[in-house]
Amino acid sequence: MRGNKKGRWDSMRFYRLGHMKHGKEKQGFRKIGPSFRYWHEMKDWLDKLIIYQRIEGPLNRMKEVQQYAEEIVFHARRNTSYSSQIVESMLRSAEARQILYEYLVPRYKDRPYFVTRMLNPFYLRYYDAQQRGYLEFIDWPGEFRAANPVGEGRKKRVAIEFDASRKGRRRHLVEARVLGILNEADPRFLTTEAYEKYVRATREGQTALEATPSEGE
Repeated sequence: MRGNKKGRWDSMRFYRLGHMKHGKEKQGFRKIGPSFRYWHEMKDWLDKLIIYQRIEGPLNRMKEVQQYAEEIVFHARRNTSYSSQIVESMLRSAEARQILYEYLVPRYKDRPYFVTRMLNPFYLRYYDAQQRGYLEFIDWPGEFRAANPVGEGRKKRVAIEFDASRKGRRRHLVEARVLGILNEADPRFLTTEAYEKYVRATREGQTALEATPSEGE
């Protein structure tokens, strides 16, 4: 009879593993307990992330810090009284606030969202088998890999890949037209009939723009 009885921690073990959440997400971020007990830890993680641009910690905790990091950069760029109050409530040190407003806000002026990157190295800490992970900001010299550029950097990258190969022209044709970097007078981007007309006109001494067919033709 005694062997069939389960103690408190034996029952709570299944709850911590996520087997008794009844319709909710099985793998949660927090441990058992109210969220306010861990809010001071979230503030410490945010300060370290902004100051050092990269932090390492438990994988589930880094996923939770990531949503707060995205939110704090969003509110810092809005620069309203309400957003400033949120930023002040989420950061502890004056150094982190200075880095946020002087470096991070200008850096992400052309990037609307997704300013952080979550990395899973797929290794466990040796003495307690805790799954570790990295959280870092993007677009800085020490990042693990270069992020996709935005703004003028994106135009430059599309132009380089567009002129490099036929695969790049097929891939970036629509984007090049949207960005306004496509030269429609270039014979590589004309139809077969238009290209033959371009060759004949070039032999006669006309320019490429004059040889480009109009909409009525």
